[in-house]
Amino acid sequence: MIYEPIFLDVSSGVPMYRQLYESIRDRICGGGLAVGEKMPSIRRISEELGVSRTTVEQAYQQLCVEGYLISRPQSGYYVEAALHGSNVRPVKEFSENEPSGGVKYDFGSRYIDSRGSDLDLWRKYVRAALSSEETVSSYGHHQGEQELRTQLAHYGMLLRGVNSTADRIVIGAGVQPLLSLICGLLGDRAQRVGIESPCFPHAERVFRDFRLDITPLGHDKYGVTPQQLYASDVNVVYLNPSNTESMGRPMPVSRRSELLEWAEKTDGMIIEDDYNGALRFKSRPVPAMQGMGNGERVIYLGSFSKLLMPSVRISYMTLPPGLAGLYRSRGTSYNQTSSKIEQLALAAYIRDGHIEKRLRRLRKIYSEKSERLISLLGEYFAPSAGIRLAETALCAELSLGCAESPQFLASKALERGVRVIPMDSPSGSALLRLSFAGIAGEDMPDGIRLLHEAVSPYCR
Repeated sequence: MIYEPIFLDVSSGVPMYRQLYESIRDRICGGGLAVGEKMPSIRRISEELGVSRTTVEQAYQQLCVEGYLISRPQSGYYVEAALHGSNVRPVKEFSENEPSGGVKYDFGSRYIDSRGSDLDLWRKYVRAALSSEETVSSYGHHQGEQELRTQLAHYGMLLRGVNSTADRIVIGAGVQPLLSLICGLLGDRAQRVGIESPCFPHAERVFRDFRLDITPLGHDKYGVTPQQLYASDVNVVYLNPSNTESMGRPMPVSRRSELLEWAEKTDGMIIEDDYNGALRFKSRPVPAMQGMGNGERVIYLGSFSKLLMPSVRISYMTLPPGLAGLYRSRGTSYNQTSSKIEQLALAAYIRDGHIEKRLRRLRKIYSEKSERLISLLGEYFAPSAGIRLAETALCAELSLGCAESPQFLASKALERGVRVIPMDSPSGSALLRLSFAGIAGEDMPDGIRLLHEAVSPYCR
């Protein structure tokens, strides 16, 4: 039985559910459990190991989130993926989980919750960076400041399972400048880029500016399919495995493994945009896809726009060794786009442990706000509308049966002082995205009421 070789150490300091999760996960990855094999019941493991049912439920839930197990109602839990030899790394755990113009209720995505800001603390670190005359009187390193790249290599491994060293990290002022560098480094290999539809529009804009052949990819409930990749003949694919557009939750490890296999067989490249991957609050963060492979097939993108504040324009990428070497050979031809002062401030901020404290606080705030927004949308729009949480995007999606376009509905909402984000939907429904990142919780009820008044005359 699965529980026989499991030994839980109550004195280790590692939460019991985490020890159980890692033991089961490692056995699956090691081939000790086959796909389709039924797991012991929660009650049985609880009794045999002498732990609470809550501990077992938490472990099973995380294994389901990451795609190792699947829960079948009235039947139990079954092994969903068997990734023999996988290098998936555990992610470090935490203890917890202004309108412009005439916009009064802003559900756009350009703001963050001021309660989660560390503005006074951030000023302290910026002032410390400014105190060095050498710092302010010299250009920044084209690849990014060494201090920050060192901290990011440690941060990426500890919190996201990213396998990197400082010399493979490149820093930039947002994702777009980094994607431009990637397109230049890949050259002819990036002639055909596959994207999950809908795609992050700012990324798609870069690909179009480079006149690349963009192929929208189909998907199933697990995200982009390897069959689509083989059939489309793309050689680069842009994905967000931490929050797939098609299902609003992480891509299972079995599908990630299949996509990595596609990259190996076709000499393809995967650009993994891990936007807010560490900000999951309904479940534990899922390790980045980059840490699963051999490091040659995935370019990893990370950002601090929602972890710090949107005005701090710091993003970074981890390049595979081959591309990192190519970048360094061209390095002096590139200028750094991100502020040297802010880079040094962020390096010290991470070094002193503040990023982990901030994540704990933000996860609690966004969990509460997401629940409130989903409840309000259900009150006004259910059951005729589809409502889905896009967790790491910090948004809720509202799918309306409506003959009008989402752009039209967003314009009618704006007339009432409510800003929402219109989205293209493959299903043909009118899809509106509402971010809860910036709007105050107490403003949500009036905002959703006005949204309903604005769009309900046009929806069945």
